[in-house]
Amino acid sequence: MSPIRIQPIGSDPAEALSAALDLSPYLRALDRRYAFISGDIAQHGAETTLEQAIATISALGDAADLAAAMVGLRQQKARAHFAIAGLDLAAKYTLTEVTNSVTRLADACVRAALGVAARAAGLTTEGLVIFALGKMGAGELNYSSDIDMAAFFDRDVFDGGAREPGDAAMRLVREAMRILDDRTRDGYVFRTDLRLRPDPSSNPLAVSISRAADYYQSIGQNWERMVWIKGRPVAGDVSLGREFQAMIEPFVWRRHLDYWAIADVRAIKSMINAKTKPLSEEIVNPNVKLGPGGIREIEFFVQTQQIILGGRNPGLRAPATLDGLKALEDAGAVMPETRAALAQSYEGLRHVEHRIQMRLDDQTHTLPSNADDRAQVAALCGYDRLEPFDKDVFDTRRTVNTYYAKLFESDAAQDTARPLGNLVFTGVDDDPGTLESLTALGFREPSQVIASVRQWHRGRLPATRSERGRELLTALLPHLLQVMSDTGEPDQAFRRFGRFLEGLSSGVQTLSMLEAEPLLLEDLITTLALAPRLGDILARRPGLLETLLAVNGRPDTFIPAPNDDFETAINAARVWHGEQTFLIGYRLLHGAISAQAVAGHWSGLADTIIEAMARAAEAETVRLYGEKPGVWAILALGKLGGREMTAGSDLDLIVIYESDEQSDGQTWFMRFTQRLITALSSETGNGSLYEVDMRLRPSGRAGPVATSIAAFERYHHNDAWTWEHMALTRLRTICGDADLGGRAEAIAKDVITSEHDADKRKNDIFDMRQRLARDKPAKGPWDLKMRVGGLIDVEFLVQQAMLLSGDKGVLVPRIGDAIDALQLAGHLPDDEADTLKSSYALLQSLQQIQRLTIGSDGTTERMSTGLKRRFSRALGLEDFVRVETSLEQALLRVQVLRCKKIGQLPTET
Repeated sequence: MSPIRIQPIGSDPAEALSAALDLSPYLRALDRRYAFISGDIAQHGAETTLEQAIATISALGDAADLAAAMVGLRQQKARAHFAIAGLDLAAKYTLTEVTNSVTRLADACVRAALGVAARAAGLTTEGLVIFALGKMGAGELNYSSDIDMAAFFDRDVFDGGAREPGDAAMRLVREAMRILDDRTRDGYVFRTDLRLRPDPSSNPLAVSISRAADYYQSIGQNWERMVWIKGRPVAGDVSLGREFQAMIEPFVWRRHLDYWAIADVRAIKSMINAKTKPLSEEIVNPNVKLGPGGIREIEFFVQTQQIILGGRNPGLRAPATLDGLKALEDAGAVMPETRAALAQSYEGLRHVEHRIQMRLDDQTHTLPSNADDRAQVAALCGYDRLEPFDKDVFDTRRTVNTYYAKLFESDAAQDTARPLGNLVFTGVDDDPGTLESLTALGFREPSQVIASVRQWHRGRLPATRSERGRELLTALLPHLLQVMSDTGEPDQAFRRFGRFLEGLSSGVQTLSMLEAEPLLLEDLITTLALAPRLGDILARRPGLLETLLAVNGRPDTFIPAPNDDFETAINAARVWHGEQTFLIGYRLLHGAISAQAVAGHWSGLADTIIEAMARAAEAETVRLYGEKPGVWAILALGKLGGREMTAGSDLDLIVIYESDEQSDGQTWFMRFTQRLITALSSETGNGSLYEVDMRLRPSGRAGPVATSIAAFERYHHNDAWTWEHMALTRLRTICGDADLGGRAEAIAKDVITSEHDADKRKNDIFDMRQRLARDKPAKGPWDLKMRVGGLIDVEFLVQQAMLLSGDKGVLVPRIGDAIDALQLAGHLPDDEADTLKSSYALLQSLQQIQRLTIGSDGTTERMSTGLKRRFSRALGLEDFVRVETSLEQALLRVQVLRCKKIGQLPTET
């Protein structure tokens, strides 16, 4: 191996700077603007010039003139920068002396800026402290480094003058940072960054000591512990800073690390590994900090072991990287040859980093890709040719990468097997590798995902308020994100999972369950992504997830308490209905119930709810208006009548009553029906049940909501239209007086099979089908009901056959059963019956999945890959192409049959 060999480019700083002017546009610009600095160095020496600059900056803290102070800070910073460059390039300072000098310069500037800002505001800094973090805290600043800081104040000590202490502290810190940050005609002092403070998205620039301590002791994260290894009070009330560090010492230096803390540290390394590309000699412009074999790997090598071992060994708590390496060697945690190799590599890479930044005063760590520009960096390092410089940089990085790979070596296989790429949610900036990983997983809003996960980790939700909850979520995240990607709707799945997570009162139990049951996690995410109705229910009531395991997904029985009042009964029904809706839909989505069989489940659920609400409505009407004056029955039409409901179907109902002889009872039964409608359709805090449609009652909207049996019979024998007779083919009694319901069904059969003009019925049916095609055309290719050849055509064909048969034996509400009955009785030829049965089964199966997931307006383009798989599975087909082919073939077969039996639509001529 050939380590980086830094050589002086002059015998003294003045000579080195003279040589550097041709290689560094930044130094050349400083020399032109401030020619006196070169004279100072020539006369007094670079070290004296540096010390004079820092002393002058320190004195500016007492300046009364803000504008003059800002100019002075920038001029003296330039003076110090020029002197440090000369000392570095002439090799008069070691790496440690260079970084300490840049850090002392930054310390003086921060103190001066805070002093000037406080004087201008008429405040003192007692009770307010600014901490240096990161490289500044460790005394390791780069030549052109940003400076990471955090500001804290003691509300009981800091005097904000006329302002509240928190507001005054925030304004004071903001002004101090402006003094340093603002770019004027004289340049800037330092770029500042306060985002390493606790929860920067929620907390002001200055955070109260008590709030910060609570944060770190309750929800502080491992990456923040690593930040505070290098924490140092630098400006303001330094004694307060030391007290604060003592307060959070148990957070930073844990005496005992549990499994999850160690696993989290290892996970950070795995994430970093996944981000960096493999070490390659072909990459001529590596990032000497963040790339493979870069400075960060050495820093991480030291810091992770300090975090794990430093709680029990205070001797390992050195903020500086080289000091930390030596401490690890002394403690026997690192072999001497490892320490020597990494220390030598660290010094070489940091020197290269300084010279990269020295050229243009840019906060960059990447060597130029242009050979001429890179040759200037090489020349600043003392190389006379580029090729050996490139080789030495690569060899040094290879050495670092080799030792780094041995850190947590037992996890190496797991690291290389990580299929998702980088997943880093720590820190305050969006990690570029994580953005790439999430984009590759199909997330269209990766930054929003990172921001949300970051907030979860900060304990913003009840589910992640405990450390155990955060640990479980961290463990689940890779699998969670992969499953979201697999649904084909990752952003939607993530948003709905977020709502689900927000609804958890305590996350440990549920997250533990999801960790222990990977298949349950997969089913949960798929449900959230593909079935909005179910996702909304689950978001409102996350406890349903436990119901899945408790009842194995089987619907149970709803029996309202006999003493419940009306309001209690309807709320209890909504709670139970929500559970059963979720369970039925969940089982359908995941294949536990077939798409054909699920109609019976939806319909049975509706039957149960209607009966329970009818009993509650009756009890309430009796309470308010006295005993019922007769009997009632509730009958269903449409999909409910045929036991063919889908998710979200409304209820087509008729209420029939018969009064006692001594009373007409109409008013009582109308009040009863109105309460029934309220019980079934009103929105409460527990949601709603169904939309109720009673337009199929005699006289429609113009008629009373409850119909006497006599009026029902009279209307349908004398005044009903053909379309109403078609509707009656699906009449079915739900609950109430069984005899009354049976009589109503018998009336319907008599009406349908009594003498009618067959040609008139056929003409009416044809006219109705044409009117529907004109007034309610299909909304799109996946409007399975209204499309030509769709469910409406099947229903018209079957109902026409019933109406023309004159056979009561074929009058059964369910379409599939009716087809069988018509075929058996000889009213449908076998080929026509087979066409109708197969097409109806396919259309009904697709509609069940469709209504559960995307509703009736979906298009193929809106369907995710996960949803297409669900459609394929529902039909037992290999892929979605075959689903679309089968659908088009079924529609065509029904269309041809409808043209033959009913007639052509205007669009078909």
